[in-house]
Amino acid sequence: MTWLAENSLPIWMAGALALTMAGIVYFQTRSRGSFYAVLGVIAVTAALLAVNRFVETPREAVERTLYELAAKVEANDVPGSLAYLAPNACKNVRADVETLMPQVRIERARIIGTPEIEMNSDGSTATIQCRGIILAVRRGDGMKGGGQDDMVLEWSRHGERWLLENYTSQKNWDHALARPQK
Repeated sequence: MTWLAENSLPIWMAGALALTMAGIVYFQTRSRGSFYAVLGVIAVTAALLAVNRFVETPREAVERTLYELAAKVEANDVPGSLAYLAPNACKNVRADVETLMPQVRIERARIIGTPEIEMNSDGSTATIQCRGIILAVRRGDGMKGGGQDDMVLEWSRHGERWLLENYTSQKNWDHALARPQK
């Protein structure tokens, strides 16, 4: 049933279909009951759309957290980015944030396309496969560069928050930041 809370398209389609049928009955009969049916369909559809808008499913929460983390990275906020790491996060994840982020001034950090989110059965962990793009300037010499990367991020739920536990990247960002040989 969570698919209904994650996607409003079925609500819109069912509401439009029910409203069309109720509208046809009303225009044929012009009865008070059919008019109330039209109003009822509108009210039920609006209520379902409101619930869809205000209820956040675990899948939507982890996706929102992914975009929040990308915004923190784009803002060059090292402490803010560290706040999205789980206490038991892989040491490499924490080290990458603490060592690589201060070496650059990030101009753009975005998620491209729609991330593929896989939730485990109890909803306590999630795996996101996504493509990201980053554009940064190296603080040491002002060299500008960037790239896109396919990533797999592993998230876990800690209370009401989703925190990053580990990630794998196709690109070696340590190598990308290495100084060119003279």
